Amino acid sequence: MSQIICHISDLHLPIEKKPTLLQLLNKRIFGYLNHTSKRKNIFKLENLDLIFNDINKSNDIHTVLTGDIVNLSLEDEFSSASQLLDHHFKEKALSVIPGNHDAYIKVDYKRSMSYLEKYFNKQNNSIDQEPFPYLKVINDIAIIGLSSAINSPPLMCWGKMSSEQINTLEDILKSIHGNNYFTIILIHHPVHKYGFMNLKGLLNRKQLLETITKYNINLVLHGHLHQEVYNFIKTKDKFVPCIGAPSSSKMLNEKISYLQYKIWKKDDKWNFSVYRRLYDNSEKKFKTQDITKNSINV
Repeated sequence: MSQIICHISDLHLPIEKKPTLLQLLNKRIFGYLNHTSKRKNIFKLENLDLIFNDINKSNDIHTVLTGDIVNLSLEDEFSSASQLLDHHFKEKALSVIPGNHDAYIKVDYKRSMSYLEKYFNKQNNSIDQEPFPYLKVINDIAIIGLSSAINSPPLMCWGKMSSEQINTLEDILKSIHGNNYFTIILIHHPVHKYGFMNLKGLLNRKQLLETITKYNINLVLHGHLHQEVYNFIKTKDKFVPCIGAPSSSKMLNEKISYLQYKIWKKDDKWNFSVYRRLYDNSEKKFKTQDITKNSINV
């Protein structure tokens, strides 16, 4: 038996309601000007519709969304995002984490990501408390959702995880150690250095890596870079793939695509393959490209 995981990211959904002047008297003014002059013509809702409809042709697929759902972290944006995702996905068929655009400025959880908490696995009942990290187990596949989303100065887009979140992550990894789960870490920012002095990457990446490399991690999935990215990290006994997904709403070289992972167990050992689902404009349909060539034994 195998499980398909679809990987989408960086939706940057359209801003449907014009922000008020008061809402723009902060870093948002830079993002809004960028959106109105450039981004709204690059990140297209119709591209997402094509991808969502393709994913939903199968009933047994689980989808992960690795952040940057909105643009300016306005409450109206999160409300619209919730309606869109609710229309396309069943609650148990989607796992979501935030990205830096989902924390563009400091906002209350109840006015932002709480609109999407049906797609987490929230363990507390507080309306004000963020639920990260969270754990889901689907057919012996453990999905751990992290948040690297923090507000940053204008023109910066770095991420950081709190020490409390990293400690809780270690507790989760300890709790599932020995279960022989295929363990996937979801995080918006790549765990490798990105940009000059890593100022656009994960600021405390070393602290995170020190934690996760002690345990049996099989796959790290991220977004943020708007393109396919393939790296590895070294754990105590193996190399673990770290894969970044392209922006799902943005055409890259006139192409729309998303990633799929086929995961299965054979002789008590986990394997997975990576596929690209690429939209063929001439035939008006998605086609599968095997980009692993061979299955990866993990």
